[in-house]
Amino acid sequence: MPRSVILEEIDQALAHYDSAHGRPVAIELGERKYTQLILDVAALHADGGELTTNTGRPLAYRGLEILRDDVHRDRVRIL
Repeated sequence: MPRSVILEEIDQALAHYDSAHGRPVAIELGERKYTQLILDVAALHADGGELTTNTGRPLAYRGLEILRDDVHRDRVRIL
């Protein structure tokens, strides 16, 4: 299965996060991206993908809340 585009976008946002603001605590996703993440992670889990935990959260984001932003439908923001 090809890597998810939204997972790559989140990885990029985390890579560019300024650690001077402290440890990231949340990933805020626009409604479309939030929905796509749920679909992509479900597909990875169904195929036995290595990126998921038993809760469906990508391992790289363990400990981070994933929040939905209904206003900015295509934004990815690290809080």
